[in-house]
Amino acid sequence: MNDVQNRQNSPKKTAISQNLIWGGAIAAIVIAFVLFLVIFMSSSETPTAFLAKWKTALESGDAKKYESLWVKSERQRPDRGYQNTARLLTDNVNFEVNLEGSSQPYREPRFPNRYRIEGIPVTAHLPEGPRQQLRNLVIEKKGIIQQCWKIIQDESVGEGMVATVAPESTPQSSLVNNANSPVGPLVLAWKSALEAQNVQTYTDLWDKSARKKRASSFRSATKLMSQTHIVEILYATYNPVPTQKNRYVVDGIRVTLQSGDEIIETHNRTLTIEKKGFFRRKWRLINDQIGEISGAIALRRAEQVSTNTVSGEESGGTFDGNAPIDTHLKVRQILGKWQEAWEGKDLETYMSTYSDKALITRVTVRDAKESKVYLTKKQLRTKMKRLNAMYSDIQVGISNPQINGDRAVADVTFVQKFTGTPASGTRPAYSDIGTKKLNLMVDPTDGHWRIYAETWKRYENVPDYPKM
Repeated sequence: MNDVQNRQNSPKKTAISQNLIWGGAIAAIVIAFVLFLVIFMSSSETPTAFLAKWKTALESGDAKKYESLWVKSERQRPDRGYQNTARLLTDNVNFEVNLEGSSQPYREPRFPNRYRIEGIPVTAHLPEGPRQQLRNLVIEKKGIIQQCWKIIQDESVGEGMVATVAPESTPQSSLVNNANSPVGPLVLAWKSALEAQNVQTYTDLWDKSARKKRASSFRSATKLMSQTHIVEILYATYNPVPTQKNRYVVDGIRVTLQSGDEIIETHNRTLTIEKKGFFRRKWRLINDQIGEISGAIALRRAEQVSTNTVSGEESGGTFDGNAPIDTHLKVRQILGKWQEAWEGKDLETYMSTYSDKALITRVTVRDAKESKVYLTKKQLRTKMKRLNAMYSDIQVGISNPQINGDRAVADVTFVQKFTGTPASGTRPAYSDIGTKKLNLMVDPTDGHWRIYAETWKRYENVPDYPKM
């Protein structure tokens, strides 16, 4: 009897097992598909790259392109700023955006997928004259399947007319302000080719013979096309070459190169443009010269000198840590300002590097016991004022600095040696050594980096640390 029942139950068990296997396989396929959508369909575009796209949309004058960058529901709200800009674009108002003057994108604390960029200088070329604006941009990742950055606010926080008075005897040579510039269209096409990273379009702007003659300049420019270009022509000027008919030189162009969020360098560009052709003459590039380089390359050059300070005529040694290069540059600048103001007893400049909400912690270590003192910014000012009066000369040595962080937050740790020569000649110089840690953030009120927290731990009877 049992054998019969077993034989009858066996097909049922086999069917159940097969159903379980198929069910598990289908579930695995569904999970894999969902993971594919999440990983591969999500946009890898960075906030900085989207910022360049917004700049291109404004400067192109294309109202539809600008509209496509917005969250649809936010476009309808009058307080979001879309309607004002869209109206100006429809009226064929030209815009010039200077991304170098803005703050770095920083994440809003309550919204993990929302970033804010503040203080972006924008020039609107209205019929009555250029008007300078400051824009605050808020962007957020939106979408169910494929998430991508969209604008939820484009706010103008301040504006004023730009003076454009030029001496009567001097012809207007500004590329931006002069609609009659003969070379303006070519420069705009060149700018668009670089920002689109389109090598073929860029190549087509060159005169063929000049491209061979100045192969080095051409190769150098095309070699950089793999990086994101942000081109600033607000202060570009054009001037005719006296000895050459139909030849102009365009100066004052600044180009910033980025790889993802990382700023590689900023350099100047000089274009030489000439009318070429036998039957149908067109303006063509005959040279594209890459000039002075700043930014990350300048930092690397400065770091070749190993010293014990970050201010004055000395450079500051190599900065270790995982922070992006542009954060290294900005934090290094603040640290140099902080150190120089302390050594120069410039109390106002010194205090300006701290946030109003800064908290300062001082720790003294004696006999393996720690004693902590907490200071507000106001208390720190009182202490530094008393310190400046106590010493006639102050030296602040910094060594082994390390910077960790991202675009909006950074931690700086270094060994600090303080030496103070008393104002009264009866006492010997005072010196101490310890570890200093500064926590810096981008201040949301103005986009500047400031110190939000400071910790210093003093060590008794510790010899000087070796310089690295």
